[in-house]
Amino acid sequence: MMNNPIWYLLLATLFAAACAPISDPVFVGDAMLEPTMPDTGSDIEAITARMLTAPGALMGPGPSAFNWSPVGSTLAYVEPQGGHELLWLYDAATDEKKALLGSTLGAAGEPDAIDVASAQWSPQADKLLLTGDEALWLLDVATGEAAAIAAPKGLPDGPKTGVMFTPDGGHISYVQENDLYVVNIHSGQVERLTSDGGETVFNGSLDWVYNEELATRAAQPAYAWSPDGVWLIYLRLDESAVRQDPVTDYRPVPATVSYTRYPTAGTANPVASLQALTPSALAPPLQIPLPASAEYVLPFFTWTPDSNHALFTTVNREHTELVLNVWTPQSGETHALITEADPYWINEERYTAPIFLGNGEQFLWLSERDGFMHLYLYTLEGELIRQLTQGEWMIDSSAWSLLTPGRPVHVDPAGKWAYFITTRTSPLERQIDRVNIATGQLQQVSQQPGFHLSALSADGLYLLDQFSDAETPPITAVLQTDGKGQTVLAQCAGPAVPLPALQREFVTLKARDGVDLYAQLVKPVDFDPVRRYPVVVHWYGGPGLQMVSNRYGATNIFNSIERDVLYTKAGFLVWRLDNRGSFGRGHAFETPIFGELGRAALDDQLAGIEHLKTLPYVDARRIGTDGKSFGGYMTLYALLHAPDIFRCGVAGAAPTDWSYYDTIYTERYMRTPDANPDGYAATNLIAKAGQIRAKPLLIHGLADTNVHLQNTVNFIQALEAADKPFDFVPLPNLSHSFRGDGLVAALSASEKYLAGCLANR
Repeated sequence: MMNNPIWYLLLATLFAAACAPISDPVFVGDAMLEPTMPDTGSDIEAITARMLTAPGALMGPGPSAFNWSPVGSTLAYVEPQGGHELLWLYDAATDEKKALLGSTLGAAGEPDAIDVASAQWSPQADKLLLTGDEALWLLDVATGEAAAIAAPKGLPDGPKTGVMFTPDGGHISYVQENDLYVVNIHSGQVERLTSDGGETVFNGSLDWVYNEELATRAAQPAYAWSPDGVWLIYLRLDESAVRQDPVTDYRPVPATVSYTRYPTAGTANPVASLQALTPSALAPPLQIPLPASAEYVLPFFTWTPDSNHALFTTVNREHTELVLNVWTPQSGETHALITEADPYWINEERYTAPIFLGNGEQFLWLSERDGFMHLYLYTLEGELIRQLTQGEWMIDSSAWSLLTPGRPVHVDPAGKWAYFITTRTSPLERQIDRVNIATGQLQQVSQQPGFHLSALSADGLYLLDQFSDAETPPITAVLQTDGKGQTVLAQCAGPAVPLPALQREFVTLKARDGVDLYAQLVKPVDFDPVRRYPVVVHWYGGPGLQMVSNRYGATNIFNSIERDVLYTKAGFLVWRLDNRGSFGRGHAFETPIFGELGRAALDDQLAGIEHLKTLPYVDARRIGTDGKSFGGYMTLYALLHAPDIFRCGVAGAAPTDWSYYDTIYTERYMRTPDANPDGYAATNLIAKAGQIRAKPLLIHGLADTNVHLQNTVNFIQALEAADKPFDFVPLPNLSHSFRGDGLVAALSASEKYLAGCLANR
């Protein structure tokens, strides 16, 4: 649900596919090119939810799928032109750009259609690997010619996932129907590496809960080749003991039911094991020993440069111990290299594989052990050399904040500088910093206040920088690693819909215990300080995400710009505040939520309401809420626990009983229902539904595989049993991500509902 890729995959696209392209790169020296903002003189009242959610309405199309060559400084990326997605190459050294391939290849006269966003470089950087609906394709970088890789008949049909080159570039490995295969790119000969994959066994691929809750750090599929290509280690998941959850598709006659294996809090998880094999070997795969406490194997692995050792990370079920382990194929031995511990929980989804330097005698390790995610230098024997970064700020390792998920730290070929994005200037920003590994000297590379995402070229000379702030749609540029000499690849043309020039103010206030809290207040374009305005509190409130930041609002899952426009034109102020538990402020800021989700979050939100009451233009009698996912939970929790403050609220896809939600997320913060019965009872909203005074608006996708429809249906049943009124908007055939007509319906219904309940009466 809350910080993970099933519905956050959309984020990666939004971060990258951000703006309308410039036909040629524009050199702008040391300054970013400013976007042209839209005319704000149009009729604001005519703007509708459908207009705001139309493709390109808020930013326009832009570049995506960035991928630096493993040699030199050539960048492959996808950029639309003429209504088609094109694969482009940009040479940072020569400032030359050329189109290689279009997404329409294969659509006319060819048997396959190629996904240009799937492009991966060969180790020699002479070819790009792409996936099609039916085949794998190799694109010659020099000639631009694409050829399908032939494969013997009789192999399984269907999509191939986890596709990658082998280290020598002569073969391609992939997962199909949960088994691993490798194909020779010259002969097309295929070798099947595993044979027990199927509905409940996953080899080198992930089941629902692993993909949703742990793969946010995965830089690769759930398997990894040794650099010499001799060994392959892979994650094997057996979820035969995991309970099944149904989803109904109402379109066929009769309706059909499909099932997702979904482990709810306190129930059986998929059984994880780590396997190793050598291609063409007659021996069965080896099972790598795991620590006795291991419940989860994180889905990212790495090898030492000499191929002598594989490193992997395990976590116990309580999420209080994370172990970096090393396995030696020659001896079969496994031992712990680093152990991280925390009495509350470890944010394991923010950890990543070690980053080796030079010949592999030393590596960099990200750890949150001092309360903030920082960089440490270790020997291969697990001895700490020194902490490279420190302070009350963090290195951001969230996949949805990176251009290269799984790689929050980039090291130049000389092993001198490590690059990353940080909150060092402010939790509201992300800036590109670098540290000298030998001296610990820390430098800020980016300069513009706002949000920066970055990726380093293979030669260590250039950085890809994607920048935005609250009023500036993302700008994608390539710059030198000292921050100079920027070349803009794409600049947002601005929204296609003429948006009103809303006033967005960042606010810092004190929580009831004196801790600083960050908030944002959005005012209408015709704001009158003499008037008294109702307020919509638009919140999330849960761990792992940040509502308030100096970045463009369309680059997150909350549809903030859409809500800002719709709610301010309806005459409301919009208020957002990041409470205890939210991301970006360090672990101590998160831990007050432990054991009882909602209580500490609401306490901070009420401090924000107290601040709003001091503003002469706020009508404190007319405060409503709007939230989705954990934000939907916060809406219902607040209506039940602070009924005198909140007049009404929108709850989208809200969890209403944490025993319904998955093991990994829920147990991280709440433990199991058996271990924490009081916490689960205190957060069970269904049991308290009869106490609600407001008439909530409930919205839920009928095909939600994340926060199951069960949550809203059972809450509705409890409301009906207590004769409590409610409004309900079902979204047919939508899962946890609202989009298309369903998003239009959700936004329109929310605007109408809030306009009615916050009317001046």
